[in-house]
Amino acid sequence: MKTNQSLSFAIIVTFLIIVGCSTEKRDKSENPENPNYSLVKVDSFQVNNFTRVNIRDYSPIENIYLGYSLTEDDILEISESGEILKRVHKKGDGPGNYGSWNPTGLGFGPDSLRIVELPFQVIAYSPDYEIIHSHRIMSPLPIRANSPLGIPPFYQKNDTTLFLVGPSNYITASNLIYNQEGKDTLQNFYQLNLLTGDVKSVIPYESNSIYNSTQGVYMELMGKSFFVDSENNELVLVQGLDPEILIYDLKDLSLKNRIPITYSEFLTYDPVPIGTRISEEIVLPLRRLAAKNQKLMNLGDGIYLLQYFTGITEAEFENRNSEDEPYSASLDTSEQRILIFKDGKQLNLELPGLDGLLITSLPGKRLLVQEPENKEVEEEFTKFSIYQLTTN
Repeated sequence: MKTNQSLSFAIIVTFLIIVGCSTEKRDKSENPENPNYSLVKVDSFQVNNFTRVNIRDYSPIENIYLGYSLTEDDILEISESGEILKRVHKKGDGPGNYGSWNPTGLGFGPDSLRIVELPFQVIAYSPDYEIIHSHRIMSPLPIRANSPLGIPPFYQKNDTTLFLVGPSNYITASNLIYNQEGKDTLQNFYQLNLLTGDVKSVIPYESNSIYNSTQGVYMELMGKSFFVDSENNELVLVQGLDPEILIYDLKDLSLKNRIPITYSEFLTYDPVPIGTRISEEIVLPLRRLAAKNQKLMNLGDGIYLLQYFTGITEAEFENRNSEDEPYSASLDTSEQRILIFKDGKQLNLELPGLDGLLITSLPGKRLLVQEPENKEVEEEFTKFSIYQLTTN
């Protein structure tokens, strides 16, 4: 009798545990606060061109991409299927051209303008590539780029279009720091009035930023990623090393909110003294090993994606690097992670890095990824993939 009672008790306990586990699993999957997100490849296309093509922006109004062909230095308008619809050459001297510098930024502007940002100038072209606006900017840093590095962001204020431009939009701001005064007065952007050409520096580095916590400088790690959220009239920004996303109100560029970031792994290295040359050996760990935030993207409906590089040790780098096959750690997808934020909070999951370079967000919670080029065979096309954020 005692044995039967014990057996019955054990069966009941086991049943309750099974029910409890299945209920917990069901509640977790059905809880809208903790959806099971994944990035799924839903489409792909290729752009046929003699040289490599870099796409930079997408217009949901015209349903076309804006890109640039390397070496040829042509601005390209590309269909959603990858067909080159228009090819325009604006490099060089002469009326309507932008000179000998390659663009650092390229994107769509208001009223279907095509925006070309150069190291010392911003030009707004019409869809027929006639110059509508052209303004000089006093940049302290000439950038020699092979291709545009990003999209010049803009927003509207009192019937005026304002752009956020400048060299540190696309490269590390440590290149702008030559002394302590330069470090103390450094700001994030030049604000350019598209109508008048007026320019001023805006948005200083926050007082609690890691960059203000040291007398040294984080060489090669003062990049940033950002976007303008027109729907909410906000600028959303993440610095290369700071563990938080900053949200600024575009009405007055005041700090509106901070979203803390939690990483599974984020390996950092010490800063170097101001004035250290980039070629010095003490800079190498910062350049090739240190963790950093890489790409912040807006998928709409309050959802942000943040890709970051975890960082690696010197030993890991030496084991993977060789003279025949140089290793670039920050491009290694096995060392990249993608975090998801929704309605101002980080979700409790990490997605693996995607094979390729994250370019821009697309409608329908999708994002464009440029696939790696084949270094063994010279290809006369560039491949792109489209991923969509889905819930299971």
